[in-house]
Amino acid sequence: MISHKKTSQIIIFCPPKKVTGGPEALHQLSNKLIELGIQNVFMHYIPKRINAKAKNYAIYKTKEIFSIKDNPDNILIIPESMTFLIKKYPKSQKIVWWLSVDFYKILMDHRIRKQSFFTKLFYDQNDKEYHFEPLSNVFHWAQSFRSSLYLEKNKIPKSQIDFVCDYINPNFLIEQEILKDSSNKYILYNPKKGKKEIAELIKNSPELTWIPIQNMNAKEIKTLMAKSLLYVDFGENPGRDKMLRESVSQDCCIISGKNGSSAYYEDLMIPEEYKFDFSNVNIPKILSKIKNVLENYPQHITKFVDYKKTVLKEEIVFEEKLKEIFI
Repeated sequence: MISHKKTSQIIIFCPPKKVTGGPEALHQLSNKLIELGIQNVFMHYIPKRINAKAKNYAIYKTKEIFSIKDNPDNILIIPESMTFLIKKYPKSQKIVWWLSVDFYKILMDHRIRKQSFFTKLFYDQNDKEYHFEPLSNVFHWAQSFRSSLYLEKNKIPKSQIDFVCDYINPNFLIEQEILKDSSNKYILYNPKKGKKEIAELIKNSPELTWIPIQNMNAKEIKTLMAKSLLYVDFGENPGRDKMLRESVSQDCCIISGKNGSSAYYEDLMIPEEYKFDFSNVNIPKILSKIKNVLENYPQHITKFVDYKKTVLKEEIVFEEKLKEIFI
C-alpha cells in the first residue's frame, strides 16, 4: 500500500500544453487532492516548457515543481506514457496511472528505436525501461476495466492495482435543462478519432450532415452536444474516452465501434445494438442505425440512462477513492 505522510510530496508528471483526456485527468487529480486539503501536491511537466499548463485547465488548482528528490516518503504519479521515470527514481513510491493502455508499448518502442546502434547492442544490460518487473514500491491505477485486464495479464499482483477513473470536465456537470430539437439531424464526431471509418461513413451518406467537434472549448462543446441527438465514435479508445462520456451527459445517443475499451460494457455502458465492428459490409447497417436514431430519438435515448447515471457520479467516486488512498 501507498504510505502517505504529511511531509510527503505528491508529484504528478504530465506532458506540457497538451489538451487531451490524459493531461486533463492529471490536472483533475491535482485539483481534487488540493481541494481535499492534502499538502505538497505538485505538477511536474516533461519536457520543461514556459507556461506548461494549458489554458483549458485554468479551472484546475495546481502548483508546479521544477526539481525532484528521490525520497521514500515521496509519491510520484506517472502516466503510462512516462514509465521510463520508474527506474530514474528507485527510492520513491510510484503510481503508474494507466490512462491509455496502448501508449505504453508505442512510446516505449519509439524510445528504444531512437537509441543509437551502439547503445542497442548493450540495451539488455543497460535497460532503463519498465517491463512490469516485480517492484514493491510501484503501484498501478487502472483508469478502465480494459487496463485492469492488461495489468493482470502482465502479472501485476491485484494488491498493487487500484481502479481510479477520472471524470468529465466540470462544465458538463453544471445542471441545466437539456432541450432537444428533434429537427436537428446533425451527427457529431471527433475528427481526431477513427478518421478512416468516419470518412467512409460520410462518403456513403451524402444525405446526412456530419459536424466535427474541433476548435471548441468545453462550454462550446457542451452547448453543441445539448442541442444534438447523436454522437458517433469509431476511434481506438485506449481508455475510457472523455468525449463519449461528455456526450451522454448531454443526452446524446451514441453509436460506436468495438475498439479498445469500447468493447467492454464496463467501460462503455451502452447496449450492444449500438456497437459495431467496422467493415465495408457493415456500413449499410451502421448508417441504417444512425438514421433510425435520428428519426426515433425518444425511444432510443432511454437506453442510455444507466450510462449517463454512471458518468454523472464519476467525480464523487473519484473523490472517495482518493480519500481512501491518501487520507
